[in-house]
Amino acid sequence: MRILSTLAALTLTASIAFADDHQADIEADLNAFNDRFNELAASWDVDGIVSLYDEDALWIAPNSQPAPAPESARATFTFAVENQGSLVHTVDELIISDDGSQAVMIGDAIVKVEKAGLDFTGTYLFVLEREGGTWLIKTDMFNRHAEE
Repeated sequence: MRILSTLAALTLTASIAFADDHQADIEADLNAFNDRFNELAASWDVDGIVSLYDEDALWIAPNSQPAPAPESARATFTFAVENQGSLVHTVDELIISDDGSQAVMIGDAIVKVEKAGLDFTGTYLFVLEREGGTWLIKTDMFNRHAEE
């Protein structure tokens, strides 16, 4: 009986260690996704940004009805490029599904478009899904923080 208890404890410990390693790998992938987003935004690569969105993704902007994300992202980032603006995302929170196929990423969006008089911080929330080893944005929801 003691041998069975020891084997069960070792199996459980190994499973937890595997899950922790798997979780850490997923977190690293998601942080790399955010780094890629920021790199594409900094290089004003509109097509690259749009490629991060699933073709059926939703764009949920304040005081607006949900819209198709790829078209909304293209319009927003084209505006930023035309006006030499910048957008940087931080990652403040990651929530990952038990099977590692979905995630929620929440952080700050720092937006500056001097030519259009925009300089603000907001919060963004991405719902992401891993498809074939690649993360895609399924929902992009954001707000603008009230000015103090």
